[in-house]
Amino acid sequence: MKKLLFPFLFLTIFSNGFSQNYLGVTTSNYAGVMGNDLNPASFVDGRFKFDLNLFSTNLNVYQNFGYLDTKYMRDAQNNLFGKDYWWKKSFGDTAIFNGWGAKPFEQFNTEPFSEGIIKHLYDTLTKSPRGIYMNYQLDLLNFAFHITPKISVGFNAQLRSITNVDNMDTKLAVLAESGLDTSDLWGRKLPEELLNLNHMTWAEYGINYGQVVMDKNEHFLKVGGDLKYMQGYTAAYVYTDNFNYGLVDEDTSFSLQGDFAYGYSNNFDKLIEGNIEKNSLGLPKPSSKSGLGVDLGVVYEWRPKYKDFKFDMDGKANLWMKNQNKYELRVGASLLDLGALRFTKGGLSRDFSINVNRKFDLNQFESATSLIGFDQIIDSLIYQSTNPTEWTAGAKDTSSTFWVQTPAALSLQVDYHIWKYFYVNATGMLNLISPKRQAKVKTANQFSITPSFDYAWFGIHLPISVNKYSGFKAGAATRLGPLTIGVTDFRTLFARGKVRGAEVFVGLRLPVLYDAIDDIDNDKVSDKLDDCISTPGLWSFKGCPDTDGDGIKDMDDDCATIPGLAEFKGCPDKDGDKIPDKDDDCPEIAGLKEFKGCPDRDGDKIIDKNDDCPDVAGLAQFKGCPDTDGDGIPDPEDACPNAAGPKENQGCPDKDGDGLFDFVDGCPDVAGPKENNGCPWPDTDGDGILDKDDDCPTIKGPKENKGCPYKDSDNDGLLDKDDDCPMTPGPKENKGCPVIEEEVVEVIQTAFNNLEFETAKDIILDPSKPALDKLADVLTNKPLWKLEISGHTDNVGDDNANLVLSKKRAEALKNYLISKGISANRLTTLYFGETKPIADNNTTEGRKKNRRVEMKIVFE
Repeated sequence: MKKLLFPFLFLTIFSNGFSQNYLGVTTSNYAGVMGNDLNPASFVDGRFKFDLNLFSTNLNVYQNFGYLDTKYMRDAQNNLFGKDYWWKKSFGDTAIFNGWGAKPFEQFNTEPFSEGIIKHLYDTLTKSPRGIYMNYQLDLLNFAFHITPKISVGFNAQLRSITNVDNMDTKLAVLAESGLDTSDLWGRKLPEELLNLNHMTWAEYGINYGQVVMDKNEHFLKVGGDLKYMQGYTAAYVYTDNFNYGLVDEDTSFSLQGDFAYGYSNNFDKLIEGNIEKNSLGLPKPSSKSGLGVDLGVVYEWRPKYKDFKFDMDGKANLWMKNQNKYELRVGASLLDLGALRFTKGGLSRDFSINVNRKFDLNQFESATSLIGFDQIIDSLIYQSTNPTEWTAGAKDTSSTFWVQTPAALSLQVDYHIWKYFYVNATGMLNLISPKRQAKVKTANQFSITPSFDYAWFGIHLPISVNKYSGFKAGAATRLGPLTIGVTDFRTLFARGKVRGAEVFVGLRLPVLYDAIDDIDNDKVSDKLDDCISTPGLWSFKGCPDTDGDGIKDMDDDCATIPGLAEFKGCPDKDGDKIPDKDDDCPEIAGLKEFKGCPDRDGDKIIDKNDDCPDVAGLAQFKGCPDTDGDGIPDPEDACPNAAGPKENQGCPDKDGDGLFDFVDGCPDVAGPKENNGCPWPDTDGDGILDKDDDCPTIKGPKENKGCPYKDSDNDGLLDKDDDCPMTPGPKENKGCPVIEEEVVEVIQTAFNNLEFETAKDIILDPSKPALDKLADVLTNKPLWKLEISGHTDNVGDDNANLVLSKKRAEALKNYLISKGISANRLTTLYFGETKPIADNNTTEGRKKNRRVEMKIVFE
């Protein structure tokens, strides 16, 4: 036992390992697939599209048994306490290395309590137990990538090896180091209780899945997990419970008590002999049954300035900037290495109990030169002892299997963004495996703080960590493009101070980072999708502009600055005549293609804008206006367009030459004065008095009675000479005329007030007709009454033209009343043109009043 125990302890006394490999790098925002080792939710929503870890390895060597005091190292001149000593100078040169044996140090001394270069951290009075950990990890071709912005997957292949010596009492450590030759510890009973020695080497092949589960802008949460297929290569464990012992001397004990469980995989002895079994591919052959392992992780990010990292691009709104770290505070938690592997025991390893309270010769184990030899000695003591109660077999015999639990741990990570590329991280690792678990490999509880300069292709990380095995240490890790390298303890790197071990790691990977999306024209269309990369445009046109907003991109738009139609290559057709405005001489009015888009409403082959009479077909010589009567005067300038006349008469005829146009001449074939509408003065009643001088032009009467007879024709009691209405009876007080009721007066006044014509025409407007209809009703009810209609104009325009218009309008009113059943002989029309104004023609209001048709009830 002495020969087996002491070398094992001595060879591993300077080895320690921690499951948080790649310390300082795994918490970086650019850890990539390496970050999944610490938290499987690390990669998703990270800065990488894809990350391939070609190769990386991590070796940890720390313990709390002692330290190497570097001040006793010699320099190149073999001087003690030299200023230029370093590992290479002290150990790389054989002469210098051999010179360590020179005085004042007699040997490379590792004996207990010596003052050599190796200093102890324990003695027989030290109460806290000692521990040893050794951890090695090799990663090959690990990768991860995003399949969507919120989901990532990955694969990892790792070879891992962990060796633990845990809870070793310092007295047992002193005895182990001295080969039990420490007399101060002889003769008394020593308790050991829970000594644990564990080792396992295994491979993991894991699939990683990460997903964003909450994105509320300021609050962001993602989760991840690894499902790992595991194969064990070697394992061994020694576990003691209630172990106590007492030594007589270095060869004999007087008491040995305790429960022991030990086992090793069925290939462990061959491994020690250097005989490694290999499979058909030439790789080491697994020893265990296959097993499954799980890692779980969650990460929360607080993003108070989230708006600074949002943008719109390629038709999508509210996108995150994938190349930017957005959080101010990041908190993560992960459960790591949940799992176990089952091995078949090798040799005759078993569980057994000892209760020997007599002198026992420890030299019985001298003959054991291998594990199977040690097994055989234990087997013989159990089954061939003269006292069967001293050595008894446990529940697990030599053919049973054993489970080795993987180093389950809880990790908590907090990362704070200080400023720009500067961060600080705090990470804790907590072992979750009970010390009473027999076969396990585990991690050490550790706390680290890592300030960092964390940039995409370059990072410096300064991890400061502490645990009870390595004590306080500070190191550095760096990312230089694809290269990762780190040392977690400056003392190890520079051979300064008290070195209790070492941890180094190195890796090479091929990362593909998210880049800032290039958009040189700032049109929210990425350059890789932008067909007009230097000109701002719209996503709907792949970054090309549509300046006029007509849905046709400028490069295909013949009228890029004016909204138009696709059928005309972006040019407008405002008038809808199927001729684009750029080819349309009349873009505001629908027209014909033969006239370049200009209309010809009257079909006279003269476009409307050049046609003075666009609604009436005419002649080119008169700018599109007609000459209906063929007198060489266009109708708009012809006062009598339907009757040929000379130009000096504005196109109207005057056959009798009396100065009145035939149209307004009551006697167009006989000259007459203007005052009598072109007719000679008549003597209608033949009494020798012209009608103009005859007060009774239709009744003969004496001259002295102004042509009126002295009679009462209507029998109303008034002589005709005194009767204003001699042929119509009426009261004397009304001068022999019928009394016109107020209602009738109102009807006549309303008809006068409402009467309106189309401008410069004799067409009565529809709003005037209801009042005229009431006037017709009055005349129908008064069959003896007659109506005198007189037309008037203002003084604008030619006198004769005004006279014609006044006649036309008076006759238009007469014709309307005739259409309503009033006899024509009851209606008299007069026309005066501009000769009888009732208001000032120099004002607009006055001219309006002068343009009128008056209506007056008359009686015979």
